[in-house]
Amino acid sequence: MGQVALLESKSMASAETVRELTRAFFQSYPDYFLCRTMAENVAEGVKSRTEALSDLAQKARASAQNSQQIEEMLNRKTITLGHGETVLLQQLKLREILDLDDQSLTEVVRFYCKHPYAHGRTRKSRLLPRWLRTFFLSALLGHAKNRSLDLDYGSCFELITLL
Repeated sequence: MGQVALLESKSMASAETVRELTRAFFQSYPDYFLCRTMAENVAEGVKSRTEALSDLAQKARASAQNSQQIEEMLNRKTITLGHGETVLLQQLKLREILDLDDQSLTEVVRFYCKHPYAHGRTRKSRLLPRWLRTFFLSALLGHAKNRSLDLDYGSCFELITLL
């Protein structure tokens, strides 16, 4: 019984460490899934914290240098509507996105979880309360969860706490 409790406490401590590392890494580079993977690698001893921070800093520098091209690429993201018409995701309103079919909505949610600041739909300003900064993403996730779409909701809701 003692070993089981010890393993459970180590697992809980490791999960907390991953959460803390993810939070710290996210401040260096705002890609939740990459930061979580880096945190898991550090927790498992695959990488050191210093190496992970160095890698993230390098990605942040590259991202800053290529910000215009990245923004143009994100603005070209298209989504196929149910009747086969392709539209720019940037042009769709929240109500139109929520009315998409399950497959398209899943694609949109994954896109905005990967790129939460795309199209200015999530605000960066800390002067605004979190619920207002993340309203768009929260509405998307809530609607997707109500429709029982196949997504990693735990990670997506954790992302909202970091924004």
